[in-house]
Amino acid sequence: MNVKVLQKRSQRKYHLPVIGHFADKSVRFATIVEAERITGINYNLIFEACIGKIYRAGNALWEFEKGNHYIKYKASYIRARERAHELESKKV
Repeated sequence: MNVKVLQKRSQRKYHLPVIGHFADKSVRFATIVEAERITGINYNLIFEACIGKIYRAGNALWEFEKGNHYIKYKASYIRARERAHELESKKV
C-alpha cells in the first residue's frame, strides 16, 4: 500500500467502535477498519455516514457507538457545516 494511504488509515478516527444497522439486524464492530474488512464498504464512507455527512453507506445505517468520540466528531462536522452556510449567506 501507498504510505499516504497507510497514514490515513492509521488515524484514530478510523479505529473507533461503530454500529452498522442492516436490514434485519444491527452489528457492532470494534473499529471502522474492521467493519470495512468484513462488509467490503469503504472505511471513509462508513466514517462519513457516522458523522452524518451522508445518509447511508452500503445500504446500511452507520453510527458511532456512543461516547466522547461520538460527540467530538459529530460536533466538529456540525460546526464545519454551519460555518459553510454562514460563508455562503455572506457571499449572496
